[in-house]
Amino acid sequence: MNILYILAILSLLVFTVSSILKERKYTKITRLISCGAAVVLSLVTAIAAPYLRAVSIGTAAVTVLSFGLSVLAARLGRDGVRRFVAYMAKAMLVVVLLEAVCFNFNCFHLWKGGYEKTAPDLNQAVVTGMTQTGSGYRSTGASATVEFPNLDQKVGTIRLDISGSLNKTEYTVDFADETNASYYLRTGLVSGTAFNEIEQTKTIVCDFSGKVSKLRINFTGPENNIVTLNGISLNEDYLSHFSILRFGLILLGIAFVWLFKRSVRFRAPLGDQLTVTKRVTAVVVIAAVAVSLLLSSVGLHPKTDFNGTSGNQITQELVDAFEAGQVSLKEQPGADLLNMENPYDWSARTEQGVNPKWDHVLYNGKYYSYYGVGPVILLYLPYHLITGHYLASLPGVVIFNTLALIFLGMTFYLLMKKLFKDIPLSMYTAALLMIYASCGVWYCTVMANFYEIAQSSGFCFTILGAYFLLSSNVIGDDGDALRPSSAALSSLFLAIAVTCRPTTAIWCVVAVAFIVAGVLKLRRTKSEKKAFIRYLLAALLPFVVIGGAQMLYNHARFGSFTDFGIAYSLTINDFTHTEFHTQLSAIGFFDYLLAPPSFSGQFPYVQTTLSKLGVNGYYFEATNNGAGLLYRALPTFFLFGAPFALKFIEKEKRVRTAVLFSAVAFVAPFIIIASIWESGYGTRYMMDFAWQMLACAFLVMFLYYRQLKSGESKRIYEHLMLIALFACLFVNMGLVYAYWYPGPYTTGAETAFVSFGRMFSMFNT
Repeated sequence: MNILYILAILSLLVFTVSSILKERKYTKITRLISCGAAVVLSLVTAIAAPYLRAVSIGTAAVTVLSFGLSVLAARLGRDGVRRFVAYMAKAMLVVVLLEAVCFNFNCFHLWKGGYEKTAPDLNQAVVTGMTQTGSGYRSTGASATVEFPNLDQKVGTIRLDISGSLNKTEYTVDFADETNASYYLRTGLVSGTAFNEIEQTKTIVCDFSGKVSKLRINFTGPENNIVTLNGISLNEDYLSHFSILRFGLILLGIAFVWLFKRSVRFRAPLGDQLTVTKRVTAVVVIAAVAVSLLLSSVGLHPKTDFNGTSGNQITQELVDAFEAGQVSLKEQPGADLLNMENPYDWSARTEQGVNPKWDHVLYNGKYYSYYGVGPVILLYLPYHLITGHYLASLPGVVIFNTLALIFLGMTFYLLMKKLFKDIPLSMYTAALLMIYASCGVWYCTVMANFYEIAQSSGFCFTILGAYFLLSSNVIGDDGDALRPSSAALSSLFLAIAVTCRPTTAIWCVVAVAFIVAGVLKLRRTKSEKKAFIRYLLAALLPFVVIGGAQMLYNHARFGSFTDFGIAYSLTINDFTHTEFHTQLSAIGFFDYLLAPPSFSGQFPYVQTTLSKLGVNGYYFEATNNGAGLLYRALPTFFLFGAPFALKFIEKEKRVRTAVLFSAVAFVAPFIIIASIWESGYGTRYMMDFAWQMLACAFLVMFLYYRQLKSGESKRIYEHLMLIALFACLFVNMGLVYAYWYPGPYTTGAETAFVSFGRMFSMFNT
């Protein structure tokens, strides 16, 4: 019955080509006949070949839907809507061809013939590490083996009727075919994991040569997994799969291409359609929040996360300390730790068997936390006071991430509204999507500890500060009056960011530069003295109050207004003796900004290896997921053109533009990267500077775009932007996937991650 499927695909191909090509004499009749043939042949195939049923039914359904949309398009009155519907009808045919051929390629593996379907008797096999239970076998130890020493037949697929007590079973296959008569050099070449809930993973597609004389299947893990094997069948057809989600996502990407290139609204400037721009921004924001919540759902445990009886140093220990009216933690260090000559030396603690509270601060015989009190005071302490329970880390991170993602979209919208109203909505949307993809928030979603709380809360309040800084009208037209209330909110949130993550203090310094720009704006507009006083009080008072409170808190703990206590932390390094080396900072600059990713033929296709640049010293590696921002979002390269773009700025504005832009795009990010060398490399640290640098890169990019006079030049520019968008989504999706899976954080959702990965494996191997 394979010929029926081939004829169905050929009919679908004719229907697709005739739908795309211009109307000719016999086009309509060709389309009608080929469409009908594709549908009928697909449905007959679904009945005659059960292993092709899923993809055949999907193909028939999409073909009918495409034909219906093309008929509907011809009847629509509005030209733009009619063209879009007709375009999508054709696009559906292209995507369903991909689904029917490429994404189900393994279904054709046995078509060359010579493969006899057999079910070898397990009672005739050599079985070790398993005991017989009825008609099947069950493993009794960490590993088990089933061997057929005298098989003598061609093997194209091996289907395992198997289940594991831990939802998955890892295996390897040893074989001897006509190119090698024994297992020698053919051991473990085939390996994989069979998941209980994913049927395709239980079929092994084999690329052996000639007859297989010996076949051995080894079940190797994971540890404590009890394997139940009910049977093995050879040369069973590979089951097809039609993924509605995959079909929809690819179709969504194609729809965006049309909107980007053809839509009248998307090609119109922002200033002509601010309401539409707000709606598009809202859609992108909602999508980003939805993805964030979906990832976070992997690690959320509603039954325990909201009624905890214990927690970490942010969610419980600082909460308990503040409720007890003290700045030190309630738990006291042991005498063994206090009696050590150097308690900050990890190796000395290990050698002496001293096991203190990890990554806590030890100072003057007491435990402290050097992590910020912002999230404690704003969230975790009130939650405990109200409910009597400790809120877990991840729910708090979800709240901070959600707020951050919402205001990140609002901030970029406001920035573009002020500076680039003439930019097409299409370019704006692509830029916003790239900022979301590259901002780094995705590395604080699936799992959260106190590290992620500090990172996400600092990220959140920095973005809130940026939004209200722009809202204060400190940049933009001189005709827009300064808003002291917005300036006050900006300073308030930026100051709070420092209480969450001290690294963000550099953005407070940058904000002061913008406040000075606001003062200069008041001078240019010849405002009254009261306006200066009102603005400066509003802009600076939150820094004084919040900053003063933080300094008093520092002094109460460590006797210094500026000491946050990291030097006294009990962690991997003795920070009281750690020395700065330029080469150690260089590692961060290379891996955060310059390191190119590598690519492979297997999902997630993107691979990275953290480079330590040959440094002859210790450098902590928190996450091996290094890929520079330049390659995560290609428009970042426009930062190199920033000095040359100044000529496009009005002369009287060049100096302040250069100062403010440099502070955001270069000075602050570079200081942050240089300063976090002590903590080592962690991908999540990109949240401190990535979105700011990328937003500045888009400012330069749009400035150059504005200077183009030729429509053709602008079209080329826009096409490059579109390519950069899909490259950005591709690279960042791969990096985020590789960051979380495989790993201990996704154990409960491993099946979902594997299913997602297989969905984008082109040949579904």
